[in-house]
Amino acid sequence: MAVSAGIVLAIVMAITFFEYVFLRLLGFHYDSIGALVLFFVVYLFLELPLSLITNAIPRALKSLDMINSSKGWPAFVLQTGSTFGLVALLDHFMAGISISWQGALIFALCSGSINMKVREEELEPPAADSDEFDELEKKFNSKNHKKRARF
Repeated sequence: MAVSAGIVLAIVMAITFFEYVFLRLLGFHYDSIGALVLFFVVYLFLELPLSLITNAIPRALKSLDMINSSKGWPAFVLQTGSTFGLVALLDHFMAGISISWQGALIFALCSGSINMKVREEELEPPAADSDEFDELEKKFNSKNHKKRARF
């Protein structure tokens, strides 16, 4: 357990250090180390669920055949916009930090590009009217039926 926590902590610290160096180049300023730590804690705390949502929306739209791919421009724009909005929101509400809107935009574009590259290898979700979707639905329903039968 301690080894896993140590690995996760090392990864988070590396990401935080990279973001710190990157944001300093983009004009990120802070009043104290406490404000810097608070910014990164709040950013990571809010970015994780926001990222889950922004990655799920294009996949859901692809499943409904509303978009052609869950990996293209709609996903990139959604990820970039949410990152920009989060950084701008933190800049506005946190008194101890400041970042220019240009710096926040460049950070968001880089973050969106990295997310797009990472998601490149993911499989596309099945369309709602496909045979593959029907098979998944049958598996899901049979597992739920078995769980209810035990109770």
